[in-house]
Amino acid sequence: MTRQDVEQLQGLMQRCFKYDGPYTLASGRSSKYYYDGKGATQDPVAAWLIGNALAEIILEAGAEAVGGLEIGSIPISDAVGIAAHVNHHAALPTFIVRKEAKGHGTRSRVSEANLPDGSQLLRPGRRVAVVDDVITTGGSVQKAIDVVRELGCVVTIVVALVERHESEGTALRDQGFPVKRLFYTDEAGTLFLDADLAGRVGIPAAAGRSGS
Repeated sequence: MTRQDVEQLQGLMQRCFKYDGPYTLASGRSSKYYYDGKGATQDPVAAWLIGNALAEIILEAGAEAVGGLEIGSIPISDAVGIAAHVNHHAALPTFIVRKEAKGHGTRSRVSEANLPDGSQLLRPGRRVAVVDDVITTGGSVQKAIDVVRELGCVVTIVVALVERHESEGTALRDQGFPVKRLFYTDEAGTLFLDADLAGRVGIPAAAGRSGS
């Protein structure tokens, strides 16, 4: 990941914002701005940049798999898994936590990659990363965490593309989960580059601001 990559990604992420609110969020709260990360995660260029940005962070956390709650996490996990394979020659198989258990077949709450040895991906002791496109209250991430922990997995890191100004990920951090983000916003919806990612590519913290 280079400085140019991060700056390009920030520009693509900025397109995901609308500022003609007020908007009612999934949490029921009202906001002056609206962010829909799927506009970026479903774009191949942005998805590749996202995968590159997150793969190193997630591998450093010791994760052996990556996933989260449908549907926001799905393209992110896929991008991370591909980037880990191509750039790091590392395996990061993916999983999906369904909002509701399947009503047919196995009636499973999760969908997971097949492993070469035929073993279960989500099993006791498996170290996993939980990802999402946004953290507001942390509710969606919490649902995914609860399901994988019920299966005995260990959550080594939580990563969001954007952390909105309402949350600061407090509830998740209070539980001891390492929470990382690529970008964050203020109350006006101004998009800022997280200091950790900025430092990785040599961008001064003051330069991480994108105007609204």
